[in-house]
Order: sequence, then structure tokens, then C-alpha cells
Amino acid sequence: VIGAGSSGIAAAKEVLEAGLEVTVFEQSDCIGGNWVYREKENHSSVYKSTFINTSKQRMGFSDFGMPDEFPDYPHHRQLVKYFHDYANHFSVTKHIKFFTQVLSIVAEGDKWKITYCKSDGTPMYMKSDISKENVEQDTFDAVMVASGHHNVPNWPTPFPGQEKFKGKIMHSHQYKDPKIGYDFEDKKVVVLGIGNSGVDIANELSRVSRQVYLSTRSGAWIVPKFISGIPVDLYLKKTRIMSFIIPQWMQNWLQISIVKRVIIGAQGDPKRFGLNPDFAPTSAHTTVSHELLHRVGNGTIVIKPNIASIGEDNVTFTDGTKVKADAIIFCTGYHIKFPFLDSKYISVDNSNKVSLYMNVFNPEISPTLSTIGLIQPLGPIFPIAELQSRWVVQILLGNVGLPYKDEMLKDIKKRQEAMSKKYLNRPRHTIQVDYDDFMDELAIACGVIPPIIVKPSLFYAIYIAPRFPPQFRLRGPGAKPEIAEKLLMRYCRQLKEPVKQESSALWLSDD
Repeated sequence: VIGAGSSGIAAAKEVLEAGLEVTVFEQSDCIGGNWVYREKENHSSVYKSTFINTSKQRMGFSDFGMPDEFPDYPHHRQLVKYFHDYANHFSVTKHIKFFTQVLSIVAEGDKWKITYCKSDGTPMYMKSDISKENVEQDTFDAVMVASGHHNVPNWPTPFPGQEKFKGKIMHSHQYKDPKIGYDFEDKKVVVLGIGNSGVDIANELSRVSRQVYLSTRSGAWIVPKFISGIPVDLYLKKTRIMSFIIPQWMQNWLQISIVKRVIIGAQGDPKRFGLNPDFAPTSAHTTVSHELLHRVGNGTIVIKPNIASIGEDNVTFTDGTKVKADAIIFCTGYHIKFPFLDSKYISVDNSNKVSLYMNVFNPEISPTLSTIGLIQPLGPIFPIAELQSRWVVQILLGNVGLPYKDEMLKDIKKRQEAMSKKYLNRPRHTIQVDYDDFMDELAIACGVIPPIIVKPSLFYAIYIAPRFPPQFRLRGPGAKPEIAEKLLMRYCRQLKEPVKQESSALWLSDD
């Protein structure tokens, strides 16, 4: 397994539970991937103030829920603690080779040769050369690549005059805190990009900077974190019973109508705040913020269209307006890169387009090479990566099979066409999936879809409540019905309980 982030530890855990041997290669010193905060810019990491934007109930693994004492939206320190607890509970940690950089993965017959060396934690794309000292090689029956896709910053094509700018230009990948790397206090800042990182950074800087300008080329629908006191992903749920009785085209229409109505009802028409989205609210990856509109309303953030040009100390936008600027932050996403793999194994074009069956397998090669977590879901990624891992393990064991090559290629093309029709043409949408539908497809392939007939106590949890991950542990390979039922009942109960506050200061601690 390549990587000990959230996807990597889930993959390793599933391999171990199947009775197979596993080795995890991790270039840094700890578990957690980009959720581990680091002041130094090397491995991609969260900024200091990051909280998750998906509810803990939907984001947790299917057989190991997040603690009751966690708030609805935990801080990244709490999340990393959860990963460590998960890895220790399932005995994953002792199988991880920390400070180990994978240099190459090459097929040799029906095996895979991995070449690796000791690492200082710096990813390959930031190194001008790789030391050949202490290089080792091992051979494995299968490889699961779980190294993530938020590693290589995507810098936009330079704007006219950008080379003349005398202030600070950086990527959100480099941003850590208003005081780290660059002092943003009392500065005028332009933030380009209105995804979750752009909005979070703009919100944070608006508290200390003189003025923040948030630039967007297509506007945005901003979704609040809570609706009627419930986390938004639990409120705007797509229930299983809905999927049974309503045709897919009507589900899509209802989803757009309901989401739009809820957003406008909760916080008003986005056009009033200058956001001016030119697309449906479900046609882009969700931007979740309870704070942005308040900051726009009090003037500390000003919404602007796309950048037209950059001067020595100013930025001009496409509407002709010009503002003074001390710093520019590009929140423009990431390139998908696998520097240790030849393109014949996993090919990624310049637009981030990846052609893999279910975002896991290359139909042209052996299924003993797979990718885990190479997805951008409208929802949490952890349960999808976990279910992908369960599916891969069942294939490796020979318990389930894959379609013929031609069928997989047709499926890839069909999905790409469907996604291109539904979502904006953006690099971040090339690996977009709809969480609930995709989870069900994986569950069917793996043989773990929830039973149609369930006992009365589970009916609400399976058919009416949000689709919580433990429902995929009720039957089939890897089933843990007692744990699943306990978690499902707990999650349904938490929908009506007061918000947990016991751990509100945990994220301030270095422990």
C-alpha cells in the first residue's frame, strides 16, 4: 500500500482482515496524509485552522465511528487522532514503513517490483534529484496506490503583468496561518478561487487583513454548515427509499430544486452578495461555509470576477475594476500526479482526466494494481476509499470478478460523458462522483449492499435516515452486523441530541 493517509490505512486494514500480508510505504513520519498540519511546506497539509466540512457521522469508517465527544465538524487534530486510534485498533501501524519514499513501481511478470529509499519527508516533485544511497527493492503480489491527489499545486497560467508584481504570490498549498510564511496583518489580499480552501482562507484573513478580495470566474452557491440545526449533509440527504420509488432523472431534478430552495431560503439569493453563480447548485463541488456571507455583508470580503491582469502593486479584474494588493493567493487546486508510476499503468492528461474503471482499475493491465481514494465526491471520501479497498481485496482473493475489458472501457467512457454533462468543465471535476450512488455501485460489486428486508428497528436507519457507512457492514464479505447496528442506532439518535461540546478545546492542544 502506497501512503498512510486516510485511504492507505483503510486499504491496509482491509488487507489484514482478509488474512493477507501488507506493507505500507509512507514518506513522512506519521499517519494522516494531508490532514497532518505542518508549518514547513513539503508534503501537502491542511492549514492550521482547518475543520472538516462533512459531518462526523458520514465521514467515519463503517466499523469504527468517530467518538461521541467529537463535535459535528471536528478539527484536523481530532481527525488525526481518530486515524491513529483506527490504525492502532486494527494493528495497521506496525506494518507501516515511515520515512520511506517510493521511487518506482514496475510490473515483473505477475508481480510488482517496488524501488524505494529513505525519505526526509519531501515529496518527489519538489526534489531536483533523488539520492541513490540506501535504495532498496521488494517484490509484491499486488499494489494499492493510496497516495492521494492533493500533492502537486496547480498554478494558473500567468496573468498579464504577473511578473511585475512586487508583493507576495503564493498557492493555497503554501498557506498555513496568517502569520506563518508571510504576515497578512493589515494587508490587502486577493484570493483567487472560491472552492472550500479559497473561502476558508478568505474568511480567516478577513479577520486580520485590511481588505480581502475573493475572485471567482463562475460564481458559487455557498452551502451553510447547518440547516435547522442539523449538519447540511444530513439535512440534504438522498434516502434509500427515495432511490427505490423515484426515477433517477426525477431524483436529479428534485435534488437541484431542493438544494437551490434550501440555500436561498436559509441565506438569500447569492446574487445579492455578488456571487452570481452561472450553474446549478449541484453542478460543482460543494463549497461549504457558515461565515462567508457574513464577511461579505460586513465588507471585510469583497467578491470580484476573474483576474484580468496584475500590476506592480495592483490587480485588475475582468469587470474593469482595479484594486491595490499586497498579496495574491491562488486557490486553484492540484494536478493529479503519480511520479513513481509510468503512464502505461495510470495515465493522467493535462486536464487531470484519469481513465480508470470505478476510479480504481486500469482495464489494460492486471487488477493487481489499483488506486484507492482517487475520487472527488459530493460527500466524504473515507467511506468510499474503505469500500473500494474491500472490493479490491475480494478481487485479489478471487471471490468476485471484473467485467471484460471492453465493458470496463465502455463504462469509463459512459461515466466521463455523464460527469461532463452534470458538472462544470474544471480539472477538479474529472474524478467527481456522486457519493450515495457510487457507494451503492461499489457495494453491489462487493456483495455488501444492505438487505431489502430488515428488522423494524433498522428500517429508519436504512431507508429514511442519511445513508450512513455502517449499513454496508450488515451483510456480505467483512460483515460486522452487531457493530453496524450499534453505530446506525447511535447516528440516528445523534440527529436529535444536543451538539457535543466537551471537546471544543481539544484542537488547541498539541497533545
